[in-house]
Amino acid sequence: MYLSDLLQNIYSDLGQTDPVLGNFVATGGSVSTIINTGWATLENPPEEDSLKNRYAFITSTTDGLAPQGQWSKVTAYVDSTNTMTITTLATAVGTGDIIQLPKQDLFPLQEVIARVNRALTNLGNIIVPDTSITTTAALAYTLPLTLKNKKPLSMFYGDDDNGWYPISDWVWEPAAAGTTGQLFLNNVPSGFTVKIFYYGIHPYVSAYNSVIYEGIHPNIATLKSIIEVLNWYNNRDENQGANEFYLWMVGEKKKELMEELMRNPITKPDKAPRYFTDIQPVFGELNARNKGG
Repeated sequence: MYLSDLLQNIYSDLGQTDPVLGNFVATGGSVSTIINTGWATLENPPEEDSLKNRYAFITSTTDGLAPQGQWSKVTAYVDSTNTMTITTLATAVGTGDIIQLPKQDLFPLQEVIARVNRALTNLGNIIVPDTSITTTAALAYTLPLTLKNKKPLSMFYGDDDNGWYPISDWVWEPAAAGTTGQLFLNNVPSGFTVKIFYYGIHPYVSAYNSVIYEGIHPNIATLKSIIEVLNWYNNRDENQGANEFYLWMVGEKKKELMEELMRNPITKPDKAPRYFTDIQPVFGELNARNKGG
């Protein structure tokens, strides 16, 4: 799932898509316009500039290609031609493309994106690979900052052409604040990439095609994001005691999230087993400090 898909789920589930204007099929467009002549037949069509400052999500295109998934801000609306002017896209909106047009007055896009990132972090650590280390004749390697206090789950050396081979004879040393941790490797040939898997936080997402970690079920990502959005909304001073519906909703979404986590738990693999053979004396001392792998 991409960030765009998640945002569309959030706005839809929060009731921010109008029954008539919220989702529609474009009858034309360009890189800077979206047209829907179907609105002309409505009893109460949108008025001049009434759609200004909304974001248009291109939910799907007729060919499944760009600008599918992208979003663009509406900067003007002309009711006589049923035309929205949008911030310029790289690829034109075409006839038959499906558009979602959520309201922005309660839950503005950039705040929702911020809450999505909070939600992804609060769901817990995910499996993250690191390939920044290349083996040399040395035993000691400097760990990247993201790994200095995260003990590896498993480790391999190699490349995609020759294959990846498990490393079991390693010692990891964490670091205090302001210093760099170290990794010690034994019996690993020079010139190969080291691939380390560890638990880390979800990468920050902001672009329409930012990928949501596949180990998180889409329903869980949606529910947790909605909870974070509603927490932000309910904690605002102007909403204290005045929005019982959204206070009720956050409680319901928490119940739904618990049920969804039971159906689709976020799986986390066990650490790879460690086996030591032909350990040099220096490694025997280092391994003693890192007993238990």
